[in-house]
Amino acid sequence: MNCIQEGLIPTKYFEKTKQKLSTANGENLRVNFKITDVHICNEGICIKQSFILVKDLDIGIILGQPFLEIIKPFKVKTEGITTKIFQQKILFAFNEKPITKDINLLKTFSLFKEHSVNLIKIKENHLYFMKQEVSNKKLEQYLQTSQIKEKLLH
Repeated sequence: MNCIQEGLIPTKYFEKTKQKLSTANGENLRVNFKITDVHICNEGICIKQSFILVKDLDIGIILGQPFLEIIKPFKVKTEGITTKIFQQKILFAFNEKPITKDINLLKTFSLFKEHSVNLIKIKENHLYFMKQEVSNKKLEQYLQTSQIKEKLLH
């Protein structure tokens, strides 16, 4: 989920929400509002996203899973996250120097997604060839029936 620290955005842009959010250790965070029409712009390219406003958030802005899904495939480097959108390489720089374990977690996530996509493509190809094989076997069986053999010989 994309998050913005409550207090950074003027209240006129807020909408009430019933969405809930908790920390990794299960602690509930205070969420009362959302912003549904935020444009994240970089290098002339804008990505529309929604954010929830979180009271007492330690970091000003957190770009979460919805944002990462849009920019994938991406690479995580020390300076930020890089991706290619419309054949243009874009760097989303980190606001603060990242903690190594966070970078490693993002790298792992990125590699896992890439591996999963490749695995799906391999399975799709395998399935295609199996369908072709089944189709060929059916045709072979059909051609082996006595009526067809007789027609082919005459």
